[in-house]
Amino acid sequence: AYIRVIGFGRHTSEDLQKVLKQLADQKLGGLILDLRFNPGGLLSSAIEVSDLFIAKGRIVSTEGRNVESRIWDAEEKGTFEGFPMAVLVNRYSASASEIVAACLQDHHRAVIIGERTWGKGSVQNIVQLEGGASALKLTTAGYHRPNGKNIHRFPNAKDSDDWGVLPDPGFEVKLSGKEMTQLITQRRQKDVVRKNGEAKPEAAEAAEFVDPQLKKALEYIQSQLDAQKPPSEPKAKAEPKPETKPEPKPGTRPEVKSEAKPEPKAEESKGEESK
Repeated sequence: AYIRVIGFGRHTSEDLQKVLKQLADQKLGGLILDLRFNPGGLLSSAIEVSDLFIAKGRIVSTEGRNVESRIWDAEEKGTFEGFPMAVLVNRYSASASEIVAACLQDHHRAVIIGERTWGKGSVQNIVQLEGGASALKLTTAGYHRPNGKNIHRFPNAKDSDDWGVLPDPGFEVKLSGKEMTQLITQRRQKDVVRKNGEAKPEAAEAAEFVDPQLKKALEYIQSQLDAQKPPSEPKAKAEPKPETKPEPKPGTRPEVKSEAKPEPKAEESKGEESK
């Protein structure tokens, strides 16, 4: 199955849970969770979505200089497991989507496919000033993934530093500028409901575009399903069919084939010689 989450709001976890229950009733074999272009949303929603796929362990934690550290762990109740998962991310996946991707990756619940994420993992508080006429946004802490590494990309961060979520080894699929444009156009064509089915000329080109990242995810899921299949048993050799004899017609004697036996040879008698 394929599910695309475009944001993490108040009802995201609830809606996703309903869909997963329907898929489970249909014997869900594998799941692709698409978090590309997902800017994030509510922390609580990201925690609830992550909790749907892992039964125990750390989901995320926050650490800061002058604030108390906080942790969120998974609960076993209501977990959907027993099927392979792939999570699609790109450079525009940020914040809550990075929390979900990092959690599922660290728990080896899903394979991360695509590009390195944005790196937005800061906890910010808004302080009202001048009686609400203005406000000050303060970054007080940062999100940390289950393995303890940082998610946020700081201004002077290098590519070698720990930030964001990297695809799993062998699953990095970068899109060129043209492919990115085609992907965005294809999504727009699918998302917009047009009157009388009218479509712009670029719709045909967008429909023919093959998403390399989604293709990679489908190949992974298929390989996992193939690995779960029991080995095929060798085919037994077909036994020769017994020879069928035609049934005798009514009123006739069955034909009996008699084999001619060789007649015994007469023994030669030796006569006595006369003296």
